[in-house]
Amino acid sequence: MFNDLSWSVVLDDPGRSFLLHGAWVSLQLAVLAIIGSTVVGTLVALGRVSTAPALAPLRWLLSAYVEFFRNVPLLVQLVFWSFGMFSLDLVRAVAAPLNPVYSNQFLAGLLGLTIYTSAYVAEALRSGIQSVPRGQLEAARAGGLGYWTAMRAVVLPQAFALAFPAIGNQYISATKNTSVVMAIGVTDLVFQAQQIESATFAAFEAYTAALVIFIVICLAESALLALIVRGMLTRIRPGARTAAPAPALES
Repeated sequence: MFNDLSWSVVLDDPGRSFLLHGAWVSLQLAVLAIIGSTVVGTLVALGRVSTAPALAPLRWLLSAYVEFFRNVPLLVQLVFWSFGMFSLDLVRAVAAPLNPVYSNQFLAGLLGLTIYTSAYVAEALRSGIQSVPRGQLEAARAGGLGYWTAMRAVVLPQAFALAFPAIGNQYISATKNTSVVMAIGVTDLVFQAQQIESATFAAFEAYTAALVIFIVICLAESALLALIVRGMLTRIRPGARTAAPAPALES
């Protein structure tokens, strides 16, 4: 059976170029979604841990945000953004300046991945913030720092170090979740593998190549995140590098 396989359809052009283009699109989606979800997730986490009575409605809205986007399937969200929101003239007009670089399908996929992942990042970071002893924030405030300055300079660095294994797992999940965007027409790695299969009927070769590329990307990402975890733990806990291994990251 394996003697009938023709790996030239993925090792030679045009199949190789299709896969490389798809991998590049998937990597762009993953990196941009990771950056975006980190920013949004941090803001959401900070809002959820605030204790000011005046911010109670905001805390409720942010809690609803987290619960809603964590409990709606990613595919449903992607379809909503692509065929729902991006069908509106106003949204298309806002996205138009980016269209020379990114298609509306790509932008819808990026938006969906970012919002979906940010809900998980926010919850992980919220737990990390609550794991930092309250006395450290109070000591920073007593030293003359404002609440938000103390959070940024004292609490957040420790919270990120404590929560980064969980956050890192969400980064890896975001990378793997880029495979779903083919459903809305984004020319990612899986989409390109499907194109090769449709043209050559070499389904095993095409999807095996996509699988191997995803494994390489995710394993490399996992190794990089593990190094970051060790560096963070060493900064907040001197000797952590030798005292204990870094928390495991799933791939």
